[in-house]
Amino acid sequence: MLSGDVVRDDGVVRVTRLLITDFRGWKSLDLRPRDHAVVAGVPRAGRSDVIEALARVLDPEAAHGSSLSDLHQTAPVEGEGEDQSSQSEAGSEAAPPEPAEPLQASTAEVEVTLSDLDPEIEQLVDGYLQPLDETGMASEDDEADPSAPQCVRLTYRLSYDHETEALESVVYYPARSNPETNQFLRVPAAVRRALPVITLNAGVPLQLRTGGSLRRYIEERDPKAAVAAFEVLRDAVGEAVAALSKDPAITEAVDAVLAVGGTGKRLGDNPITAGDIGFLAEDGSVSALLRTLRAALRLDTAGPLALTNHGSTVTAVLSMAEAMLLANVPGAVVLADDFGDQLDAATAEHLASLIRNRSGQAWLSTRRPEVARAFEPGDVVRLVRHGGQRTYHQLPQVSDRKQLVAHRQLHTQLLPALTAPVVAVTEGPHDVAVLGMANRRYPPHRLPLSAYGVRLVAAGTGSDGGIDQVPQIADLAKQLGFRVIGVVDADKPSQQSADQLDKVKKSCDVVIQLPEKTAIERAITAGVRLAHLAAASSVLTVFGQPDPLATEATEQTVTNLCLTLHKKGLHEPFLDALYRELQPDPADPEEQGEEPEENVPVVHPPLLAAILEAIATAASSSYSGPTMIVLEGVGRPDEDAA
Repeated sequence: MLSGDVVRDDGVVRVTRLLITDFRGWKSLDLRPRDHAVVAGVPRAGRSDVIEALARVLDPEAAHGSSLSDLHQTAPVEGEGEDQSSQSEAGSEAAPPEPAEPLQASTAEVEVTLSDLDPEIEQLVDGYLQPLDETGMASEDDEADPSAPQCVRLTYRLSYDHETEALESVVYYPARSNPETNQFLRVPAAVRRALPVITLNAGVPLQLRTGGSLRRYIEERDPKAAVAAFEVLRDAVGEAVAALSKDPAITEAVDAVLAVGGTGKRLGDNPITAGDIGFLAEDGSVSALLRTLRAALRLDTAGPLALTNHGSTVTAVLSMAEAMLLANVPGAVVLADDFGDQLDAATAEHLASLIRNRSGQAWLSTRRPEVARAFEPGDVVRLVRHGGQRTYHQLPQVSDRKQLVAHRQLHTQLLPALTAPVVAVTEGPHDVAVLGMANRRYPPHRLPLSAYGVRLVAAGTGSDGGIDQVPQIADLAKQLGFRVIGVVDADKPSQQSADQLDKVKKSCDVVIQLPEKTAIERAITAGVRLAHLAAASSVLTVFGQPDPLATEATEQTVTNLCLTLHKKGLHEPFLDALYRELQPDPADPEEQGEEPEENVPVVHPPLLAAILEAIATAASSSYSGPTMIVLEGVGRPDEDAA
């Protein structure tokens, strides 16, 4: 919760602060969610570690999985730890230094602050309650407002003893403990079990065997009815197997086996026959029978098929439904890692919405933008890595109309880029369409923008685009921790255009500006022979538009072509036709040259290729070039220019 937020008082427990020190990949983290928390971001930024950290404090079963890798490791500084005295004398060759071992913390801690506790929980933690301040922290002030909401802090501590090579974990009340003197007031497991905290662990669904989620729900709902149902199964299977054993088809085959070499006479004290042999499922117990059962679904006219034959989505939906059924505790804190990974888009958003509406507070880590779409923009906690260090970003609370308008673009523009480290913000959707098509046409030996972690994003969703809109979405992206590259046109020099460009430069890490008097339509045609443009321009007639180059291909008619593309939004079909014209003719040896057919490079409009290359270069976090890249113009080939 950020400063100025109102403490919620609706009878549901929630986490107001998560403080991590030296746990797994986190050196430190101080996270204060405003309401729910959708934890997303780039790979290896710590999504799963955040959910696991919460579970270590709040779930009594989670601590059993602790290991040495839970302690934070820091890569040593290059050259650190070298023994200068061991260096060889001058004139002799020095042996290469051995790589230093990572520096590992000896202690990790995770502190969770819980507020909005119900009276029963407050009674269990009486003596450890503290006032909650407006920032979501427990107040240490002795003169704190006595009417302030109460909270309790719980801390999970994992330590490693190098002498005994043993790990030890403890969950304690930091308000009444002193780790420096090794004095801990431990939190009883009964208190942690009483907390309304649910961890969603999706597994194989519809399992009747012991340990299955469906079995757990059946037994929790009505234990006596469950026992009776399984006894009916045991009796019915026993009768069916007994009848099977007596069937002539079975007994005659068994007797034939026993008759080979007098086998039936030698096995026991007395000769045995098929009447002495029955059949059991494993050890004959109900549990053994249930282990052999698998769910079969009738979803269409094909009849009942095993669950695995219906595909991964059906399995994932049923698995998550089971987990949510068991987690149906009103007002609970719900933890889930990699939520929605195996779900289709609509189901992922739907189930995330159910969790948001039914829980007191949801903590979901996810790679799916559809999951984040089910929550408010302020609920998104985006994790990133800067210089190898993890950090997090949240949008500030809306305080004016401009921020409100900008936040709307989170769901429409930035959510698809949720896990990408870099966004390239263009002036509008036509720019994204053109650059996206050129990017897709890169041959296998050329890396597309996705290889550099770049996602193309439009400023605005239609006619509302333009250079004025770039700073809005660029600022929004920066607040969420993206590296931002602006791609803008070069408008006519004026005070207004200079002010617009200055705002873009302040909002972006790097700005790429097209050549003077060049918009995206001009970028398509720049440096391309007039004959190729004329051949591609004929595609406009398919869309009911006159062909500006039908009669004559000149610089003026090319200008008319660009105006048509801009007004009618026909960028993609024209560019697609142009690509077909630009590629070498496989039947023409002069165009093919010496390269084998499969190695002939794809020919791009040269300025589009230059834009993509500039974006790829600026995308690197180690980029040290100019923050303003002005692309040079590309002239028409000599035979056309003449």
